Amino acid sequence: MDTFGDDFQPYINRQTGELVTLSSDDLCIVEEGFDPADYPEWQQEMLQKTVEVLDSDAYAPLPGKFDIHEYAIMQRFCFAVEDAGLRRELQDQIHGAGAFRRFKDTLNRHNMLDAWYAWRQAAFAEIAIAWLDEHNIAYVRDVR
Repeated sequence: MDTFGDDFQPYINRQTGELVTLSSDDLCIVEEGFDPADYPEWQQEMLQKTVEVLDSDAYAPLPGKFDIHEYAIMQRFCFAVEDAGLRRELQDQIHGAGAFRRFKDTLNRHNMLDAWYAWRQAAFAEIAIAWLDEHNIAYVRDVR
């Protein structure tokens, strides 16, 4: 869920599990109306797929960064750190411009990046499972 960036919106087909990633450019073209003849064949195919996704109830958009609230995940991680001094240091780092960079730099200095990435991955898994449940999409949990 965190690999698509701002220029792409992933959708999943509720019945087949097909993942389709639509670009913001293609979404704009389709929303404004388009003549397929104005576009190369490869783009016509993607624009037709975009129309199919947008016009179908079979596809659901995956949660985006505003749905995920990575900052809140970062805050919960800070509060969960057992060492009180480090907990305060991390909490101090997550305010203002550059918060994510300062946070990661502090974790790196304390050899805690792996712990953060594991925490973050677990939080993303919880969000994904809740989203799948909400949309009645079957899934298999990968247990390692």
